[in-house]
Amino acid sequence: MASFNPKVFVRPDGLKRIANTHLIALLEPWREYFAKREFVFPTDPDDEFPHDALARVLLTYDPEMPSDLMNGLYYIDEAATDETLEWLLERASEEGIAIAPAANPTTADVAVQIHLAHAGILESRAVKAIAFNKSAFQYYPGRHEHGRELPNVTEEHGDRMSETMNPWFDERKKGRGVRVFVFKRDQKFWLAVRHGKAAVREGKHEEDGESGAAFFRPQKHDVIIYDASLDLLGVNAETKGERDLYRRTLGNLVFGKANYFGEGDVFTLAPIRAVGPNILKWDDIEGLKRVRLLEVVRVIGGDPARIDIKRSSDLFKALGTHWQEALARGKITSAKFGFLFDDSSRERGVHIRLDSARYDRDSDAERVEAWLRERGFFDIQRETDLIDEDESAMAGA
Repeated sequence: MASFNPKVFVRPDGLKRIANTHLIALLEPWREYFAKREFVFPTDPDDEFPHDALARVLLTYDPEMPSDLMNGLYYIDEAATDETLEWLLERASEEGIAIAPAANPTTADVAVQIHLAHAGILESRAVKAIAFNKSAFQYYPGRHEHGRELPNVTEEHGDRMSETMNPWFDERKKGRGVRVFVFKRDQKFWLAVRHGKAAVREGKHEEDGESGAAFFRPQKHDVIIYDASLDLLGVNAETKGERDLYRRTLGNLVFGKANYFGEGDVFTLAPIRAVGPNILKWDDIEGLKRVRLLEVVRVIGGDPARIDIKRSSDLFKALGTHWQEALARGKITSAKFGFLFDDSSRERGVHIRLDSARYDRDSDAERVEAWLRERGFFDIQRETDLIDEDESAMAGA
């Protein structure tokens, strides 16, 4: 079954950023395919290139469309920004990739040459950007209350995880071909898990005006973050089944126990009630300019229980001197804060639940987590009665 995703590419202007000599080199392996699609491109870089005609071919669904080419165009387009030229040149130098001399090379020209020499470089960069920009995580505590050393997670671990998880996705009609990408930073590592979703069949418009059907499998990236200083796993995925699969697979292959990561609350919101407006102090955290409480959700006991939501652009200010009375009853189960940072003119929302967190912008996470720690919001509840499981337990994941 084709893995074509019609939303991936293509912009004619993006193609025009690539010099003819590099664009021809990129397309040359598929010249025969394009000829079958009645598109012929020049062999001489000095000839005029039909960019608009190429874009029409790439945008018209075809089950035989070469996925390697489409993926390559996507990675090149993602990498070819004004801000990335220096990075691209550094990576080319590190990998020993010779960039052809030219009077005015564009970033796209450099990106194409790197892709042709080593396709994995741009692919890894694109996946890394996805991994570092996910902003909602479900948390699972590990077994060490005071943290632990960061395990040495390698590409080999990623390959083993892919092999382990392929049957799970296949059985659930999401296909095989799972890939895991590994990234590290300080006391954390990120795993980006690329997998298929349920197949999609959509109507398509044929060039002769007839109706047809396009059949393809969309692609999804999930993200796993492990923080060794807290021995805490964060997972960004759509379903509970996927989240359970990831924590058990990682627990087994990296930490030696399929149930190394248990379930339990990670945050407490009691400081809101215990400290009040003073909880919003911010000047001890570098990079912060202001913190405001925007929303509090409480569950108030009774038969039936009642959910109370209080919301304002500045909740403590709105409640005034009656804040203690207004927040006195029930259990606070979630809260939303507004953070203003030195490097941004727009307030960023951070939504904290007892077992999860959602950020407007993932790059804010480090400073937000520092603030949460200083204000006593971390209260990790670890399971202490876990029975060790071996790899055979994965069959039930």
